[in-house]
Amino acid sequence: MTQTEQEYIRILRNRLEGVLPREDLEDLLSDYSEHFRIGKASGRTEEDLCRSLGSPEDVAREVKATHLVKKAEKTRSCRNIFHAVIATLGLGLFNLVFVLVPFIFLVVLLAVIFLLGVAFAVFGPAAFIFSLLQILGIPSFAIWQSPLAGAFFSIGITSFGILLIVAAFYLARFFYHLGIRYLTWNIGVIKGAEDIS
Repeated sequence: MTQTEQEYIRILRNRLEGVLPREDLEDLLSDYSEHFRIGKASGRTEEDLCRSLGSPEDVAREVKATHLVKKAEKTRSCRNIFHAVIATLGLGLFNLVFVLVPFIFLVVLLAVIFLLGVAFAVFGPAAFIFSLLQILGIPSFAIWQSPLAGAFFSIGITSFGILLIVAAFYLARFFYHLGIRYLTWNIGVIKGAEDIS
């Protein structure tokens, strides 16, 4: 545990430089310096104040995770949500189960839906072309018993593929929003648990 205010602030600065914008970092460090000033004025030691704040490494991880989740909420991108998830994983071992597992599950689910959509959207037109060739009497690979029914079925397959691709897009947006809320809740739970202990 850090023994002095100066060491505590130095560790916070080192851990958060390059993560937070300079102005936000200076505001945060100023808040912690003020906390030390008020605590010392009321007769508390620097060691006691450091202990009550928690380790600067833990504080830096929480601040980083909170900042990256807010950034992901403000500017939606795969990169931002990925960084937010990784930062949240650093807050506690149980997050490997409660953050990483759902994140991987959702990414795989969205990828499967999207890839199925692409497969159907590609297979449908190819099947339609073969059906059309059969209808025109041109020798081709016979996919369907009835070429006319096959043509209509191919249109249905293509439409279904396009619907899956669109659904994957809207599900990704929905899960992104839900993921941000979940990460925010998760950080709140961890902070609450640390406040209790």
